Amino acid sequence: MLQKLVGGLIFSGILFSQTTANPQFSVIGDLVMDQINDSPKLSSSGVEIAIQGNVNPFARADVYLHKHNDESPIELEEAVLTIERGLPLGLGLRLGKFRPDLGRINKVHAHLFPFIEAPTGMKKVLGEEFWAPTGVEANILLPLPWYSNVSVGYFDSGIRGDIHEGEGESHDLEQNHDHNHGEEKQDFALSGRWSHFFDLNDINHIEIGTSGYLGDKNILVGADLKYKWRPNKYKSLTLEVEIFQYACWDDGPEDLYQNNCTGTYYGMVNYQFNKSYNIGVIGEVWVHQEEDEISPALFIGYSPVEESAVFRLKIGQVNHFYLPGEDKIKQDLIVTAQLIWSLGPHKPHRY
Repeated sequence: MLQKLVGGLIFSGILFSQTTANPQFSVIGDLVMDQINDSPKLSSSGVEIAIQGNVNPFARADVYLHKHNDESPIELEEAVLTIERGLPLGLGLRLGKFRPDLGRINKVHAHLFPFIEAPTGMKKVLGEEFWAPTGVEANILLPLPWYSNVSVGYFDSGIRGDIHEGEGESHDLEQNHDHNHGEEKQDFALSGRWSHFFDLNDINHIEIGTSGYLGDKNILVGADLKYKWRPNKYKSLTLEVEIFQYACWDDGPEDLYQNNCTGTYYGMVNYQFNKSYNIGVIGEVWVHQEEDEISPALFIGYSPVEESAVFRLKIGQVNHFYLPGEDKIKQDLIVTAQLIWSLGPHKPHRY
């Protein structure tokens, strides 16, 4: 029912729009080389197609399609109508299939990362390609002296990450991927985020956010912080930290505090020191009932011509810590190189 309602709203908005401007089309692709224990491997995530434009003076539409580098069909990543103004009390709305305002990283597409790929823990909590259900999300600016925004959403399905759901049982990411439908889906989900943005001065800015998620069998809470120093367009220093704690239970919420199954944390520092180069470090921690994982890494980016193509290199080490009775630690050195290119206005932004 919710999908039909959202689809009807989007169709009506497009049908009765009063703009003659053509939408913007973009295509983004990549080539990745992984070297794990001296075993190089070439791969590609495929291509992403972005169709974006204003529906009318008050709303815009964004559609993202993804074709994986395999025999699978084209996948709809997002199709969202955003009403930015014109509603009472300054209310904003997003309707359709989209990535909810849950933390910072869930809304970011992979080609926008300066460090090539999402932190492993975030993928295990939010899903391999993050959480993008169908639903409605409202946001409002609070009447405070600084920028303070509250968003609340209702969705037709919940997060299906790599969570632990019982003694000796865990779900593989492929079994919980967005391609799966039907019985894997949760009945509903609610999410919310409260964010604050502070201009310390003309070149220093801080954003702080807290998030919450409620599904039919799990709860997720999170916090995030971003600091940015930007004296000019091509020079900046960015510090970003995000935390998610994922609690789940088998029989009911009474077991919630006895079965905290997953926590994930990451911190990133990125220094863009001129128009072409950036360098940074990222560290992440993935805490599970049976295994902990700590992964520090160094990353470097080079863009020879504006943002139409970006070369990225990531050198890191993954440390696995297991339960007593097994090997206590396992270490993997991982070197990853990526070329990402774009055709059209939607680019791998670096500035």
